[in-house]
Amino acid sequence: MIQTKIALLFGGISGEHIISIRSSYFIFNTIDRDKFEICPVYIDQTGKFWIPKGKDPIYPDPTDKTESDFLKEFSSINQISEPKSGAGLLEHGFAAAFLGLHGGAGEDGRIQGFLDVLEIPHTGSGVLASALAMDKYRANLLFQTIGIPVAPFVDLEKGKVDARKTVLNLPFSFPVFIKPTLGGSSVNTGMAKTPEEAMVLVDKIFVSEDRVLIQKLISGTEISIGVLEKKEGTKRIPFALVPTEIRPKSEFFDFEAKYTKGGSEEITPAPVGEEITKKLQEYTLKCHEVLGCKGYSRTDFIISDGIPYVLETNTLPGMTGTSLIPQQAKALGIEMKEVFTWLLSIALS
Repeated sequence: MIQTKIALLFGGISGEHIISIRSSYFIFNTIDRDKFEICPVYIDQTGKFWIPKGKDPIYPDPTDKTESDFLKEFSSINQISEPKSGAGLLEHGFAAAFLGLHGGAGEDGRIQGFLDVLEIPHTGSGVLASALAMDKYRANLLFQTIGIPVAPFVDLEKGKVDARKTVLNLPFSFPVFIKPTLGGSSVNTGMAKTPEEAMVLVDKIFVSEDRVLIQKLISGTEISIGVLEKKEGTKRIPFALVPTEIRPKSEFFDFEAKYTKGGSEEITPAPVGEEITKKLQEYTLKCHEVLGCKGYSRTDFIISDGIPYVLETNTLPGMTGTSLIPQQAKALGIEMKEVFTWLLSIALS
């Protein structure tokens, strides 16, 4: 059987760099090798591409390794003497790229646009959907237009508004939740109970980001639910998975709670009842569609007084063996090997 040559892109310029390395290790070991020849391509934090030369590249186990230790082992074992620019992908005849990236330049439309210029098809959403989903302010505006409940919010842009004046005159009451408007995976997020606490968080985010989203804090049950697409003929058929309830050990589902073992308890399917489950599935499909997502996505919600409020949609959600979408697929009897084949089939079409 002729195998289709696929580049698995991972790492990237992102605060979620190490999560991408872990996700892609699972992807590399799960993709159907009868159908696809996989070449792991590591993108370092400077944007350089480390592309293995041999026919049977090796993806070393990243468990308990730092980024530098992993790169040293990856480059040595695959005989990569020096990295290349991204255009080096063209030398290898890849039919498509599987995106194992998370956050930053890997999820906001930049790598998607770059691959489009190189005419290399890729898994997941395109430039526009990726950029819209990453921009939580504009995504929230879209969600509101299709009738999905969203907690009240304001967007602060550095150099454009008086942040302190805005914080002191919010159109909603404290406590609030504060995060980078263009961030991902709950990096640099936090709760503020007073204007003073809010300004500490805003100033911290403004050190590295240009925009901050302040949102009314809604307490309730934290839920995440994925969407997958399956190719039937020439059509892509999206369907919602089952929801997962997340019970973080910390005050909310932050970066540590998401990616530290034991940082949260995850219950799949979520015990929220049939009516709420159907509403979550309806809303997550609507979010997927209004943003223009492709292949897959995952949307996070808070359920308060029986109402699901959307938090955000992720176009490249985590894909370790214990991540939420693999959990939800397993609950429906769907193997991730099959899911990855679906994603690549959509990309290649």
